[in-house]
Amino acid sequence: MKVVFAHDHVFKESLDGNLYTAGSFNNEVWKRYLNHFDEIIVAARLDSKKVEAINKYNNFDLHQTSFLPIPSLSGPIAQFKNKSEAIEKIKKALIESDALIARLPSEIGNLSIGIAQEMGKPFAVEVVACVWDALWNYGKLQAKIYAPIAFNKMKRAIYNAPYAIYVTNDFLQERYPCSGKIENVSNVEIKDVMEASLEKRLESLNLPKEKYNIGMIGNLNNRIKGWDIALKAIGILNKKGIDFQFHILGDGNKEKWNDMARSLGVDDKLTFTGVLPSGEPVFNWLDKIDVYIQPSFQEGLPRAVIEAMSRGCPVVGSAAGGIPELIDNSCIHRVGDFEGLADSLLNIITNRNFAKEIAVKNHIESRRYQKNILDKKRNNFWNEFLNHINSN
Repeated sequence: MKVVFAHDHVFKESLDGNLYTAGSFNNEVWKRYLNHFDEIIVAARLDSKKVEAINKYNNFDLHQTSFLPIPSLSGPIAQFKNKSEAIEKIKKALIESDALIARLPSEIGNLSIGIAQEMGKPFAVEVVACVWDALWNYGKLQAKIYAPIAFNKMKRAIYNAPYAIYVTNDFLQERYPCSGKIENVSNVEIKDVMEASLEKRLESLNLPKEKYNIGMIGNLNNRIKGWDIALKAIGILNKKGIDFQFHILGDGNKEKWNDMARSLGVDDKLTFTGVLPSGEPVFNWLDKIDVYIQPSFQEGLPRAVIEAMSRGCPVVGSAAGGIPELIDNSCIHRVGDFEGLADSLLNIITNRNFAKEIAVKNHIESRRYQKNILDKKRNNFWNEFLNHINSN
């Protein structure tokens, strides 16, 4: 059984022609599908720039997986130039395959669904974020104009999908309902939530601190992560005399945010770690963070927040997407409210008992997202989809 997986994710290629991915798309993710399908064709974008520091990225090298580069469809100009080529490539892949899995929001996913419907191919959708929030908060007029078009396109695709799996418990289901079979399963990958992580965290919170380590994970080119909100908030902390270091983990161009930090007088407070492979390297990084922040304008159910929670780390986040489903309401600020973020940070930094209370709550909540629990729900969903394919 062969399946096409369609998404806008950008793959990396090394100088010797090997493929890599950043973020959460590691080989363990592809194995989730390979438990049910014999082969996966991944239809996604390919970065035109070759990479050298390959140890920072995840390998894409399972022999049951193959990569199909699709030209960018982001924006009207790219769609005008590249849509015909994209249709030809996707159609050929679907002819050779039994079904489609489209991860939304994505232009490649939307296009693939339309082609699958025309061909009568079974398809399922993975709903991981809200396209309206992403485009409306992107900052450009063109994105705001396109937001309602993309929203309605995604809403129709999900409503008409025979199978849909959501990463949130409620948020995305309410915004993008589906008339078919649905399930909610986070795409996070936490093998075990260790009690030792919480014990270590509580010991750390009992120690006197001269400097606090604030952490955030995300692509620096992605404004919707709320980098500007984070910098304005730490600017307030700096004016209040709090000694801290802001640690940033993620790929992308840091110059814009360095310039903004300089204008706020906190450029010496920033540490750019770059990219780390997922798993233990990220967990080790999180263990050195005193409070994790996620001031996003748009989210599904953020993987980094759950990973931080599993290490007993206090987390402060915006009200975007599924974040309020994860963390205590006292740690939530309105989207775009940098003053609210600063207040929440101060509350954790200056109130040790509160920080310990939040650490325990986060650790307990994260247990719901352990691999063995999520795998059972996910496997049941894909088994039903597999039966649906066979019946067709």
